[in-house]
Amino acid sequence: MKRTARWLGVAVALTGLTLAARSQVPQIISYQGAISASGSNFNGLGQFKFALVNSNGTVTFWSNDGSSTGGSEPDQAVTNPVNQGLFSVMLGDTSLSNMTPVGLSVFTNSDVRFRIWFSGGTNSPVLLSPDQRLTSVGFAMMAANLPNGAVGSSQLVTSAQLAINSVTTPAILNGSVTSAKLASQAVTTSALAEGAVTAANLASQSVTSAALAPGAVTSAAIAAGAVSLSQVNFQLGYINAQNQPYGAKGNGTNDDAAAIQAALNTAGNNGGGVVFLPRGNYLISSNLVVPAETSLVGIWRSPTAWSQNLGTTLLAVGGAGTTTAAPFITLQGPNSVLDGVTVYYPNQVANNPPTPYPWCIQAGGGDNVTIQNVLLVNPYMGIDLATHTSGRHMVRYVYGQPLLTGIQVDQCYDIGRIMDIHFWPFWNESSSIQAFQSANAVSFDFLRADWEVVQDIFSYGYGIGARFRASSNGAMSGQMSNVNFDNVDIGLQFSATASDGMNVQIANLNIANDGGGTNHIGIQGTPGVAELNIDGACFGGQLYQPISWNNSGLLTLSGARFLNWQPSLQAINIISGQGILQGNWFSNSIGVAMRIGTGTQRVMIENNMLWGNTVSQSGPNTLSANNQP
Repeated sequence: MKRTARWLGVAVALTGLTLAARSQVPQIISYQGAISASGSNFNGLGQFKFALVNSNGTVTFWSNDGSSTGGSEPDQAVTNPVNQGLFSVMLGDTSLSNMTPVGLSVFTNSDVRFRIWFSGGTNSPVLLSPDQRLTSVGFAMMAANLPNGAVGSSQLVTSAQLAINSVTTPAILNGSVTSAKLASQAVTTSALAEGAVTAANLASQSVTSAALAPGAVTSAAIAAGAVSLSQVNFQLGYINAQNQPYGAKGNGTNDDAAAIQAALNTAGNNGGGVVFLPRGNYLISSNLVVPAETSLVGIWRSPTAWSQNLGTTLLAVGGAGTTTAAPFITLQGPNSVLDGVTVYYPNQVANNPPTPYPWCIQAGGGDNVTIQNVLLVNPYMGIDLATHTSGRHMVRYVYGQPLLTGIQVDQCYDIGRIMDIHFWPFWNESSSIQAFQSANAVSFDFLRADWEVVQDIFSYGYGIGARFRASSNGAMSGQMSNVNFDNVDIGLQFSATASDGMNVQIANLNIANDGGGTNHIGIQGTPGVAELNIDGACFGGQLYQPISWNNSGLLTLSGARFLNWQPSLQAINIISGQGILQGNWFSNSIGVAMRIGTGTQRVMIENNMLWGNTVSQSGPNTLSANNQP
């Protein structure tokens, strides 16, 4: 059976074939031909195999299934209809079975021939001959004659050749001009008209740090006032509460409670983040709740003093007249943070008594709440770590003048930390406020806290410096260092510590009185069970009695200095319980250094320097040895 092939339109199909980018020219060649058998046109489905080979057919550049080598017949055929001898096929159309794309590299060869095998389906494929040479159309030949560098900038359209405003933003297809299509340094500041690029002209997120060249944006390139704090929303979880849609004002007049809470809710709902309050006075008529994993942050990065109406100040006005309303700020936890703010009650009055308010800051029940770099100017009650569980709390760098209670701790079942606290008359030193605080205020109130760490704390002018007592949850065990109280009526008051043999250990204790209060006692043990171990202490000023211990627990005191006390009293009076008093020093010849009462159980006194003071021993089991008179 003799078969012939007629070649139609191949040259036309190749006129658009160049070595341009693959995304510009499809890798498909249209071919039309005719098949006849014994003088009759074939009709039906034909089985075709195709290859592009060199001039003598010994090298295969491409085949329909990619299997041909050295001009050999491909393994798989392409099924294609033939109608009255005529057929058409798209070479390289991968939508056809057993058809691979035609690579552009085929046409880097100067002589390419087209080879076909055909079968009518009832016989083996037959090679049609001769191979047909692929040719170009006349104008396409010019591309091969264009030398490298022949098209330069002078042959291209320049901005000077374009009519003014002929190329505008509406005239450019969206996305047609990208950074990948621009030559390096093609667009510079000098090439842009003044005001040509504005925020309104830029797509959202179109300008990122990755899209800018190193050093592309400098302070000199930014107009004065072009970028202000109110225009910045920091990424990576930062929200500026003054920005839209929140719009906090910070002007001391507008109520910013809803705006700030909305920003906090957004951060919390996103899994956490930082809500930033720029400099300003933020009036809060109600209260704020800081969600879990969220931080409310102002500008301060250290504890401040006298900073109300400076920096980031929260003006608390809600809840006046009651202590039972919602706290001003609740750290809902876990991992909620208050950082870098001043809290000021502008409507508080310097009376005795002052106006009650609810807690200023409260841990809401989650662990790992943090309060740092905060000034509490004049809250009635400062920080509540007691009402709800508050394990692993961190309170540090807090200054202020809480009027009734500074910090209260309870339900802390994993080590909490309180560090670098300074409570002093930062708001008011009037005689009315001093009298109220000296008679009523407690700067630190410890209930159940497991191995609380307390260090570098100070308070001035309070009724009690630190109080240790039991709640229904238990009492405190912990370690304290660098504890300082001045002008307090009672420095440390103990009725209970943890009952499991753990105790409260204090290193470097200083207690003095400057005339405040009526008792003037350094350490007071009241009825209950407490264990206290003090290593290194100093008692001075107008203290009447440095230590009065009427508790059934154990007091251990070593390395203490007693500078002054009332001659009619004793420096140390052990009324009940147990005591170990060793290595202490007493100022010259004031009177009785130590009195051991009949209600004591066991007391050991040794290696003390009495310096002319006496020891009164009435206890049933008292050992006194090696004390220097």
